[in-house]
Amino acid sequence: MSDPDFLLSLGLKAQDLVAGLAGGVVNAIVFKRSTPVAVVGSMLVGALTANYLGEYAAKYTGTSSGAAAFLVGLTGMIICQIIVAAAGRWTPPFLKTGTDA
Repeated sequence: MSDPDFLLSLGLKAQDLVAGLAGGVVNAIVFKRSTPVAVVGSMLVGALTANYLGEYAAKYTGTSSGAAAFLVGLTGMIICQIIVAAAGRWTPPFLKTGTDA
């Protein structure tokens, strides 16, 4: 199995990972991330969010997949914070009481 096939079998797209990683690097520079953990975290979150959300962002914005993946990588930390906050507020329908329903 070649490397691209192996990456695709894991659900990873090299082009989106690199574009997201670049977005994470720009995020770390612009927002002056000072610790190594913050810089690496920004890069990883950028790469992973771009990998999994870049395709949808490209369709939504009408841009190329590379540009969309870069933008998602740049804003990946914010996107993840929004998703985590929304998940924290969500209550499954089967757990709602009579006043919540």
